[in-house]
Amino acid sequence: MRPIAIVQHDALGSPALIGEYLRDARFELDIRRLDWDDPLPDAGELDGLAALVTIGEPAGSDDESRAVLAGERELLAAALVREVPVLAVGVGARQLCLAGGGDVYTRAGLCLGWEPIEFAARDEFVYDIHPRPLVFSWRSSVCRLPDDALLLADTAAEPQIFRFGEVAWGVAFHPEIDKDLLRRWFDTDPALIEATYPGGLKKLRKVSRREMLRSAMLCGQLMANFLAAGRVRER
Repeated sequence: MRPIAIVQHDALGSPALIGEYLRDARFELDIRRLDWDDPLPDAGELDGLAALVTIGEPAGSDDESRAVLAGERELLAAALVREVPVLAVGVGARQLCLAGGGDVYTRAGLCLGWEPIEFAARDEFVYDIHPRPLVFSWRSSVCRLPDDALLLADTAAEPQIFRFGEVAWGVAFHPEIDKDLLRRWFDTDPALIEATYPGGLKKLRKVSRREMLRSAMLCGQLMANFLAAGRVRER
């Protein structure tokens, strides 16, 4: 099988469960760390990939002026044209939205914690997903999708899952989290969590312990669906 390239924005943007799932599925992962100045795949390398995954930690910047992010958007735009399967998570979802001609705007406040998503449409990527799952969100920015994107799920009219073309999906929440990754996120800025989340960090930890297994099952289903819907093994 061809390798899957993973664009990782930063140290806290580990692919975590997504990476584990792909390794268990016997894919070779070509991880490019932007914070280590790893070069992005060029457009000519796309045809040699089974898929392109881009992922970033919740507080990651989507500043359009950063050259490396502009380069990533160019890569995603090329992947859309070549119909290379794409899974874009967190910061990656915002980058995919911008690459596809959409926009990103800043929320009035930070959205942090577990929240339900509502489905607006169904495709193979969200096949067999619970009709109103709880997902972990940590976002201060929201995607504004262009008319040719398909909204699959949202929360209070903020896009959570969307598709460009036939094989490129953006996921604004964080299905990749495992216990270690979530602990590192919580340890990074506990004061922010105390000020933002009702009940503070202690309450968020408790809710997270309760929801982690269901979140991991959701991630596994989304990844199985991505491989099937994107025909990733067939490339």
